[in-house]
Amino acid sequence: MTQTEKIQLTLPAGAQYEEVAQTTIAHLAIRRGFTLKEVEDLRLIMAETTKLLLGSSEGNESLHLSYEVSKEELKLEAHLEEFEDNPLAERDLEHFKEVVGDLLDSFVIDNGNNHICLTKLRLDKET
Repeated sequence: MTQTEKIQLTLPAGAQYEEVAQTTIAHLAIRRGFTLKEVEDLRLIMAETTKLLLGSSEGNESLHLSYEVSKEELKLEAHLEEFEDNPLAERDLEHFKEVVGDLLDSFVIDNGNNHICLTKLRLDKET
């Protein structure tokens, strides 16, 4: 049976906290044996995720990040707390898909609720 860690992180919705989110996802992946390439991919994915959500932010919300990490995969749910009815811009959604779509094994964007769910599987699950 694989142990899964569940971590919740709430950050102020500001660009100055993007590095905290990137460092967190990288650290969690390293602890679970993800390769350096996978860790760098996850940092980019996290950067694009926060950029996408913060682009629709009024600046007074909190960014909620929920991680589930096992030796096989990392799942992330990200959303803004108390956002106004301000859907993500179509061009920002397209940019996100272009930049990180191929790096992810799955992702779902709920534009009506500014909510993103994504999954990254480990390439080498033997170690």
